[in-house]
Amino acid sequence: MPWRQRCLELVEEHGLDGSWADVLRAFEGPPGDLRELPTRIASTLAEEVDADQAALFSRRFSSVRGLLATLDRAEARILEHVLGERAAGILEAPGPRALRIRALVDYVFGRSALLVHERPDAPTAEELVARARWSEVAPGVRHATVAGPTRQGPVHLNLLRLRGVRLTAIDARDRGDPVVLAADTGATALFSGGFFLYSEPDIEHPARRGDPVGLLVHDGHVRGWPVFRRSALIQDHDGAVRIDRIGPEDARWTVGGRSVRPTGFVQRADAEVGPDQEGLAVASGRVVARGRRLPVPLAGLVLLGVDGEVGSEVRAELPGVRTAMAGGPTLVGPDALDLVAEQFAGSAPPLTFSRDETYDTNLLPRMAVGLRGDELIVLAVDGRDLDRAPGLTLRSTGALLTSLGCERATNLDGGSSKRMVVRGRVVDLATTEVVAGGQTSERVRPLHTAVLVHEAG
Repeated sequence: MPWRQRCLELVEEHGLDGSWADVLRAFEGPPGDLRELPTRIASTLAEEVDADQAALFSRRFSSVRGLLATLDRAEARILEHVLGERAAGILEAPGPRALRIRALVDYVFGRSALLVHERPDAPTAEELVARARWSEVAPGVRHATVAGPTRQGPVHLNLLRLRGVRLTAIDARDRGDPVVLAADTGATALFSGGFFLYSEPDIEHPARRGDPVGLLVHDGHVRGWPVFRRSALIQDHDGAVRIDRIGPEDARWTVGGRSVRPTGFVQRADAEVGPDQEGLAVASGRVVARGRRLPVPLAGLVLLGVDGEVGSEVRAELPGVRTAMAGGPTLVGPDALDLVAEQFAGSAPPLTFSRDETYDTNLLPRMAVGLRGDELIVLAVDGRDLDRAPGLTLRSTGALLTSLGCERATNLDGGSSKRMVVRGRVVDLATTEVVAGGQTSERVRPLHTAVLVHEAG
């Protein structure tokens, strides 16, 4: 009997919610042997990402497979079929495959966690956060940890309330342990920042794995270009904090020390190749090609209607902006969760968003910031931990910030990159591995970008 038909019969036999039948529509392919798939995942994915990433995704698959084996429920049997059949289909399909395997495992883990933690009598996450006990860390800096069961499953959250502080955005690569980094810079607190190149299959010179994706402004200097028009946390030179979308058209561009006015911009969200118009392909601070119909660099863009020499230095300036860290999508506001408007599309990095097949159904670790008047709220959501914190969707993260009074909020880079340091210690849980069945996670991904919090003055 075809596996899909058997799953549909299980739905009917056990009177399961109709959404379980809907899950099956996306999963096609030849039968997959769950025992052999971890090895196949590691070897196949190593063809497009580094071996460490491939092994990580294989371990996550094995953890979720083991979790399902412990659940004596019809829904778990359906999820076992989904996990095996879809993984086998992805491995047989053309690449890129790594992010599809990752999304599948996260999806099945999230559905499994909801099965384990069904608690209709528990409070909502918003109710739990409303009872948070805040402690003053420094002038203008308050911190709270919120943990416990909710209707959405257990949560483990850390929040900061910031007012009148100085923010500094940095490229944190090679800066060492985040606790040491905070101490060395005199920061009261630190939280992880924006996206970076990680699992994209076409990372090649001049791009490097770990390069920031999007806007990063450090002390008034643009270190990461506003390649995409995405939501960003911004502090101006006058100290005002805002959350706005900033794109390449908002910057002043110079090529080889000469001010230029591009007639247009082409990014990876628009196309792989620019139009039949003279322009410059720019990436990593340099002109990498000139002419017509130029390939669009992975984390760069094509400036149309301008000229310059290959190798010339390229700069972008944003007058008035002292600090900025791009993320996205917007979580709270009239344009919330519009991924296309923020150019999460096509082959634009990070592909975890641009090619997400799960449509914000996955429970994941999150990092987000929101504004309530002149107060900035920072929210770190732990995830991938079955017993303590499976994670939240983007929509649920936005709902939490709305419950705290935020009128504007944006997502930052979550997943394994999420980190928060307060008063000299890491307060969030490591989330690199999928933790289930009493396991613990000792592996922690290094920090790539960060926002430092200093007292004003």
